[in-house]
Amino acid sequence: MAEGRKENRNALRSKRMIREAFLSLIQEKELPKITVTDIINRADINRSTFYAHYPDVYGVIASFEDEAVYKMMLILSDFKYRNFFQNPLPLLLRVNRYLEEDMELYRILMTQSGPSSIFRKMSRAFIDYMQKDSDVPEAIRQSVAFEIRIQFFASGILGLYESWFLGNMQGELNDISMEVAKIIKESSTEFLD
Repeated sequence: MAEGRKENRNALRSKRMIREAFLSLIQEKELPKITVTDIINRADINRSTFYAHYPDVYGVIASFEDEAVYKMMLILSDFKYRNFFQNPLPLLLRVNRYLEEDMELYRILMTQSGPSSIFRKMSRAFIDYMQKDSDVPEAIRQSVAFEIRIQFFASGILGLYESWFLGNMQGELNDISMEVAKIIKESSTEFLD
């Protein structure tokens, strides 16, 4: 059993070293120019260690994106539809705090791997959650209006975050959240009856 834990610690350590090497390299050169060789040299690991964890350089990026989606889903696990539609601001501010924790990482991922990739994954996860796992009553969940609205909100909110991270919007993340909260409250009264 102790040997299994040691292997697990070694695997976690190797992944951490690979990810740190990748983040360091992506600040120095464009993504298409980063190679597995660059990463293994920077991480001071062998090639087989890299391939034991990732299929290629884009697999490293996918791991960052998957982790971001997982963290977003943890935030959504506290979602209560009636509370959200009555006052969406607390949940939106929680998302802001989460994004601010790794702001530079998200900025790098968006500028280097394509802005829509990470937010497309987050949008899909949000929509799936709202349609399948949330506490939204089945009658509401099955309505066409609800489907349209969650698609609109997911695309719109994440599009705003994307635009902000790329430097195409002024203001702070909290400004976005406050405006989005107003829009959600004004447009969702029928879901609260």
